[in-house]
Amino acid sequence: MVTIEISEHADWKLFEDVAQKLEQALGGYWKEKVDGLDERYWDLMAGEQMLTLHLEHYLGILVDVPDNADEMAQRVRALFE
Repeated sequence: MVTIEISEHADWKLFEDVAQKLEQALGGYWKEKVDGLDERYWDLMAGEQMLTLHLEHYLGILVDVPDNADEMAQRVRALFE
């Protein structure tokens, strides 16, 4: 799994902005959205690949991309550089 750091800050508004940007740029749909008190895990199904947008209080906002999805990882990095 490849982990891409989006922000060091666990900002819920920024998380939702990132989610919208990912959805629009990669297409697909949100397969599952799990929200807790200080963490969130949303799974985006884009084509045959699923990535996870993750917010955790101490880690910030991250995107996890499967190992076999190098092109997807490159696209995500390019969106947030």
